[in-house]
Amino acid sequence: MAKVIGIGETVFDILFKNNAPVKAVPGGSVYNCVISLGRCGVQTEFISEVGDDRIGEIILSHLRDSGVDASSVCSFSGGKSPLALAFLNENNDADYLFYKDYPNNRLEVEFPSITKGDIVLYGSYFVLNPVLREKTKAFLEYAK
Repeated sequence: MAKVIGIGETVFDILFKNNAPVKAVPGGSVYNCVISLGRCGVQTEFISEVGDDRIGEIILSHLRDSGVDASSVCSFSGGKSPLALAFLNENNDADYLFYKDYPNNRLEVEFPSITKGDIVLYGSYFVLNPVLREKTKAFLEYAK
């Protein structure tokens, strides 16, 4: 069976209700997809980056505990894992504030191999960020 390779941002979501924190969980759009697939037993790998801090450790542990190969997640020094504050309204719709402190060198990872039939999920943040776009473009070129 083919594997699913996700490329996307990781964030640590802190959820607020009535201006008080109620929950904190790792997240990100592609991250959430590979977590769900990994928990369903699908072979998954994730390409991303986290700080070499406690939040990064929580994120990496959550990936591994969910059955996701996290060997292509860069644990960078000189920055912090990103945080997202999600303020929930009465309908649980979120208004977000993001806090990010990335180093200059980004996404310094060994990309996983891609074989015919593999599926690649690509997050919009990595498309829009000029530094990451070039690195992930090189990965996709490698897949041809």
